[in-house]
Amino acid sequence: MKIEDIMTRDVRACLADDSLATAAQIMWENDCGSVPVTDPDGRVLGIITDRDLAMAAHLQGVALRASRVSSAMARDVKTCSPRDTPATVQALMQQHKIRRVPVVDDQKRLLGIVSLGDLAYAMAAEQTLGGDGMTWTAIAHTLARVSEPRVPRWGRLGERM
Repeated sequence: MKIEDIMTRDVRACLADDSLATAAQIMWENDCGSVPVTDPDGRVLGIITDRDLAMAAHLQGVALRASRVSSAMARDVKTCSPRDTPATVQALMQQHKIRRVPVVDDQKRLLGIVSLGDLAYAMAAEQTLGGDGMTWTAIAHTLARVSEPRVPRWGRLGERM
């Protein structure tokens, strides 16, 4: 199995110069929590999440329509290829503590997106993903890793700090 087999293909994107309100509208209309940010040719420049929108609105103190996506988007976006394996993308998610990865072609143009939920769904459907080493334990470890707060609340093995 490859990422192209499980990715969401019909992904709406926004431009860096779009308003935060435009990104919020895309999220609302597509029932999603993140939107890839592309240049006019469809090359991925970043990603913006619903949390980014909320924090930007609060910290900038302006209406969403008055601020640009570029002011709140993550620019160090990790991407994958449709030819990558789910295990490779799962490891990328775990390493960088991310839940969603844009899928791009060789010119970095957006083809789709894959989420941690997509990996879990595919795992449930197949029980294993092509024998490439991804297991329920790997999914659980990735979910735990990407869910870690920046300020630890727990010590070793569940000890409260």
